[in-house]
Amino acid sequence: MKGRTMESVYSDSVAEYEVLRSACGLIDYSGIGLLRIAGSGASAFLSQVSTRSVDFLLEGQISSALLLNSDGSVLAEVLIHCHGTDYLIEIWPAQAAAATEYLVAAGNTGAHDVTVQDVGDEYCVFGIEGPQAPAIAQKFLPFPITSLSYAGFVTTPWRDDLELLVSRTGVTGEYGYKLHVPVAAGNELRRHLVDLGARQVGLAAVNVCRMEMRFANLEQEAAGVTPFEVGLQWMVDFGHDFIGKDALVAHWEAGPPRRPVCWIASDRLQAIPDPGSWLVVEDESVGAVAHAVYSPRLGRVIGTARVDADVAAAGLKLTLEQLTRPIRTTAAPFLVATSFGVPLE
Repeated sequence: MKGRTMESVYSDSVAEYEVLRSACGLIDYSGIGLLRIAGSGASAFLSQVSTRSVDFLLEGQISSALLLNSDGSVLAEVLIHCHGTDYLIEIWPAQAAAATEYLVAAGNTGAHDVTVQDVGDEYCVFGIEGPQAPAIAQKFLPFPITSLSYAGFVTTPWRDDLELLVSRTGVTGEYGYKLHVPVAAGNELRRHLVDLGARQVGLAAVNVCRMEMRFANLEQEAAGVTPFEVGLQWMVDFGHDFIGKDALVAHWEAGPPRRPVCWIASDRLQAIPDPGSWLVVEDESVGAVAHAVYSPRLGRVIGTARVDADVAAAGLKLTLEQLTRPIRTTAAPFLVATSFGVPLE
């Protein structure tokens, strides 16, 4: 429900991190944004306001896309679920309020035959992620879990009189699923997931896993920047017109001022540097930290930065100016998710 925020920690963030990497974590997506888009102009509307055309989407498929401001900067990342001629839009909680306001206003312009309905208060959404998540998700499906493809979803009966939306999407690199349930049954579903073996995990642990996979953390990295500056250009389809496209093309032709890189610190660095901390080479500033976390599995501080083009490569040594500690740029992901070694069955 909007207005609520995700819990940062339930017990211990490192223990919760290990649950995600070795068992099954339960993520309560309090505050998630949900909008139902309907009408004969629904697909044209979504193609205009998002960076990906939805014309190719089939029923039961999900597409990830960006919403941009007119200047090409990132407003939010969304998941677009295709229900035939209607669509369900899912928005990460930190961007839900701004993106919901944006989409509702865009739908009210009269440019398309479309209705944009905010249904965020009608549902609870839970994520289950980890190598053991498929076994739990299977309990809610009448067919083999292997038949639910990545970025796919189904609706299925639950408790006789309720309907669940079950999707295969995630943010940790592990097997991941989401379950949407009417809000009145939210607590019952939460208890049932715990009884099945899922353990509640907070946003702090989730964000470490996101960083390890190099899934952009927009609430930390994207204030006022374009997709090029957070490595999300792969989510932009320049083959159709959308809000912010002209500005984005101009930005690319001019050359982004700085480019995103991943980095890993030496074991001498214990403190997590603040966003904006300067990076230097031979006393010359070449960029700044965008976001950083401590990875329990690697035993190192890892992060992202935006740097000058001539140092935007893996394997280069930079120095954190304020802490006088070395870091090394590296390719992503930082590690291989446990689920890659676990057969889906």
